[in-house]
Amino acid sequence: MDLSNILAQITSPQILFFAVGMFAALVRSDLKIPEAMSTAMMLFLLVAIGLKGGIGLSEVSLDETLLPALAAIALGIGIVSVGFVVLRKLKVDRANAGSIAGHYGAVSAVTMVVGFEYLDRLGVSYESFIPALYPFMDSTALVTAILITRTAMAREAHEGVKVDVLGILKDSVRGRAVLVLVAALAIGYVSGADGTAHIMPFFGDMFRGILCLFMLDMGLLAAGRLHEWKIMGAKIVGYAYLMPPLHGSVGVLLGTAAGLTPGGATMLGIFAASASYVSAPAAIRAAIPEANPSLSLTASVALTFPFNIIFGIPLYHWLAELAARL
Repeated sequence: MDLSNILAQITSPQILFFAVGMFAALVRSDLKIPEAMSTAMMLFLLVAIGLKGGIGLSEVSLDETLLPALAAIALGIGIVSVGFVVLRKLKVDRANAGSIAGHYGAVSAVTMVVGFEYLDRLGVSYESFIPALYPFMDSTALVTAILITRTAMAREAHEGVKVDVLGILKDSVRGRAVLVLVAALAIGYVSGADGTAHIMPFFGDMFRGILCLFMLDMGLLAAGRLHEWKIMGAKIVGYAYLMPPLHGSVGVLLGTAAGLTPGGATMLGIFAASASYVSAPAAIRAAIPEANPSLSLTASVALTFPFNIIFGIPLYHWLAELAARL
């Protein structure tokens, strides 16, 4: 593994802004990013990624995207299913096991954005349709988590199992992250490169600057949740650090098997290794109110997210390059 890539990632402006945010929160600075501004920045980043992915989709055939899409769906189902079993073996109750597994099966939009920026900075190419895989994996994981958890809890209570699959799917798709990304994908696909040429300079030129500010906000958020680690227990902390590299490795291998380039396989690995704190919390909270949201959010934001953006992304890229040579 090339340690220079890790060093370059640690010293990149985005990661340094993240570190500044964490430092500001830890020293109790009055630095704050208004929630409305944070939401606007996230939507900007998702639209930029979605438009680029939609344009890419318009230039490829369905055959090229079919296997990667199936791989994304399989990852969403597999990560949640295995995660639920592992967490139950660790004596985590059914509601929280399903909630945590759902968060880790769904995709972190911010980790995805940082992953694209990492590959772009290194000049590594990837399939232009990769952003389109996000909703396949994200929605599948959330539906799987809710189905498994509600079924397990109903059986425990000896009740009839009644789960509104269509309703769960609608709620997950209507979540702001998935909705905006899918909408931007559709606009990019319909309009194509020529139709979006007049707006892409805006989304392209400002992308890295907006990402730096958003990472500052993420640093504030991550450090703000560090004090909650005590309620998590060593088992969940271990899960938050040990499972993402495993998920990412499987994602890279599946991506390679599906015919993706090393850059594309890297991104599928990043999708698999990430833990959602945008789309998952709202869907999980509505469907599994018995779960403690602090457990899932602290694990995903304060533990897994920093690990992935600093060490995980270079690791998955190295694995993808290694897999391509085998």
